[in-house]
Amino acid sequence: MDRNDFIEQSMPFIIKTTSSFLGRYVCTDNDEEFSIALIAFNEAIEKYNEDRGNFWAFAKLVIESRLKNNLRKNARIAYSSLEELTEGGMQIKDVGVTVDKTTSDLRDEILAFKKELEQFDITFEILAEKSPKHKDTRDRAIRIGYRVSDDGVLIEKVYEKKRLPIRDISRKFEITEKILKRSKVFILSTSVLFFKKYTNLIVWIKGVK
Repeated sequence: MDRNDFIEQSMPFIIKTTSSFLGRYVCTDNDEEFSIALIAFNEAIEKYNEDRGNFWAFAKLVIESRLKNNLRKNARIAYSSLEELTEGGMQIKDVGVTVDKTTSDLRDEILAFKKELEQFDITFEILAEKSPKHKDTRDRAIRIGYRVSDDGVLIEKVYEKKRLPIRDISRKFEITEKILKRSKVFILSTSVLFFKKYTNLIVWIKGVK
């Protein structure tokens, strides 16, 4: 099959992958992210071989990787730690480039996230203090936060009780209460982050070392 024909037939996959990553509708006419995804899909075709496993899984990985790189590039923002999200300057460090829509969206998300956390008496200072310092612990907490956000019953309890339902999570996901208690503030915060689909912040928090 001709490559152009294959790309044309794969448009639903490209659009779905892009939309899922960004958490919003993608316009194929004038959306920069769609153009990047299209180029990434073509790159996946060029680089794919059977050793890389399933083509569609590989193409999804390439598209998401290129979108993530673009998101970070366009944001023109450098973070060194969660403390930089505190209101004492919001400390979104613009590195001297004109603020674009992505940067504006990120600022909006930070303000919305800050307001959302106030319901739970969590400030960015508290979140920074309570965040896991070890990468493996942090990654595990992020995965738990995502699972909580994706469970209607659990996330409802989070908002209803204004705290992490540790015992329910422990039973449902077979995770010890000790592990949950150690990172409860961070897990609750990331569950809110995923539930509210703050796409730019999700990309950032996953990339923090």
